[in-house]
Amino acid sequence: MDGSSLDDVDRSILHYLQDNARNTVTDIANEVGVSGNTVRNRIEELEESGIIKGYSVDIDYKEAGLDLHFAFTCTASISKREELATGILDIPGVIEVREFMTGQENIYLEALGTDAGDITRIAHDIDALGAEIHIEKLIRNDYSHSFGPFSQPDDKP
Repeated sequence: MDGSSLDDVDRSILHYLQDNARNTVTDIANEVGVSGNTVRNRIEELEESGIIKGYSVDIDYKEAGLDLHFAFTCTASISKREELATGILDIPGVIEVREFMTGQENIYLEALGTDAGDITRIAHDIDALGAEIHIEKLIRNDYSHSFGPFSQPDDKP
């Protein structure tokens, strides 16, 4: 199965899982209009094909005592970009790393800390790996939602 073989049922299941990965099979089946077994089988197929790579939880970091949520934009040489990105992900406090297909500012990451010392340590660790930090910003808020085309046709505005 690949992205081009997704049908309306698959897209609807993905929509409900993106909205809340804790939705039960029964809840999704009722919303999509198929049986629970169909939902279970489809989720298994989506996982096996790699379309569903995992499930995550949406954490309010401030409420969890992690008051500093930072974004860094860095540059790595093209030949070392992937190696540096995976190395950066291993730094304690780093929660997300993205590689961009550009020559400059080609690594973006987010990190958490409880004080300025945590962020300074992370910045030093990034530097020690060989990435050049261009931008370091405090994130005030973070917003996201499910991918619209995964919603059911009836759900579309």
